[in-house]
Amino acid sequence: MFRFSGLEQRLRAANRFFERFMPVLTPTGVVLGLLLAHTFIPLKPLVTYLFAFVTLVNGLGVSVRDFAAVIRKPGPVFAFLVNAYLLVPVVVSVLAKLLFHGNDDAILGYILLYSIPTAVVGSVWSGIYNGNAALSLTLLVIGTLLAPLSTPLTVKVLAASDIKIDTTGMMLSLLYMVVIPSVIGIAINTFSKGKCNEHVSPCLKPFTKIALIFVIMINTSQIADDLIARMTVAFIPQFLATFFFVVLGFLISYGTSKLLRFTRDDTISITFASGMKNISAAMVIAIDFFPPLAVIPVISGIVLQQTTCALTAHFLFGERPENRKESKENRNEDNS
Repeated sequence: MFRFSGLEQRLRAANRFFERFMPVLTPTGVVLGLLLAHTFIPLKPLVTYLFAFVTLVNGLGVSVRDFAAVIRKPGPVFAFLVNAYLLVPVVVSVLAKLLFHGNDDAILGYILLYSIPTAVVGSVWSGIYNGNAALSLTLLVIGTLLAPLSTPLTVKVLAASDIKIDTTGMMLSLLYMVVIPSVIGIAINTFSKGKCNEHVSPCLKPFTKIALIFVIMINTSQIADDLIARMTVAFIPQFLATFFFVVLGFLISYGTSKLLRFTRDDTISITFASGMKNISAAMVIAIDFFPPLAVIPVISGIVLQQTTCALTAHFLFGERPENRKESKENRNEDNS
C-alpha cells in the first residue's frame, strides 16, 4: 500500500499533540461554544456527520475476527451492563438524594444524566488509551439499542417519573452515527487485510480529535443562552457534585473491571463506555420533558465531562501509550 511517509509522520505527530493537550482543548471548546454561540448554533446538523466520521475511523481499527472474539467472551459486556445500568445510576441517585434533599429538580437531572446511553466519544477516549476497539464499538451499539427501554425505565424506577423518548429518532441517529460508519470501517479494514489500520487510520486520528472539539463547541452553543441566563452561584454545588459523580462513575467501572481481572484493554473500554454519557441526548430530553431547573445537572455535565474524563483517565491509566513509547525512545537516545 502506498505510504506518504513524510505526511504520515507529521499527522502522527499532530495526533500525539492533540492527545497530550486534550485536557486543555476540551474545556477550551466549551468556552468557545459559549462565547461564539451564534457562530456555532447553525452548525448543529454537522454533529451527526462528525460523529459518523469518528466512528468510521474507529472502525478501521477493528476486524470481523475482533468482533468474534468479543462475542466468544461476553464477560466484559455483562460487566458494562451491570455498571452502566445498575451500579452507577443507583449510587448516583442515592448520593444526589442525600446531597440535594428537597431539590427534586436537581435529583431528577442527575438521575436522567446517568440513565442515558454511553457516548460515541467514549470510544475515542478508549482509542487514545489503546482500549479494545471491537469491545468499545460493541458496547456503544448495545448501549444505544437498549436506550429507548432503559432510559425511561431507569428514570421511572429511581425518580418515579414518566418520560417519553423519540425512539424512532434515536434509532435513526444510531444508524447514521454508529452502525453504518462502523460497518464501513470494519469492511475496509477486513478487505485491506489490516493495512488501513497500519497507515490510513493513524493519519486520520488527529482529525477525529478536531471533530470531537467541534462537536463540543456546537453542542455547547445550543445551550449557551440557557446556561448564561440561569447560571448563579447557587448552582456551584451542582457543578461540584457533577465533577464528583463523573469521577465516581469511572472509579466504579474501573474497580469492577479490576475485581473481575479483565485485561487492561478490556478494562479501558469498559471504563470509558460506562463513564462517558451521551449528554446531548440528555439535553434534548431534559428540555422537552423535564422542569427547567432539572437541566442544570445536564448542562454541568456538558461543561465538565470531557475535562474530568481526561484527568481521571490520566490518573487511572497513566501516560498514553504513545507518550510512554516516546519517553522510552528519548531515554534510550540519552543512554546511547
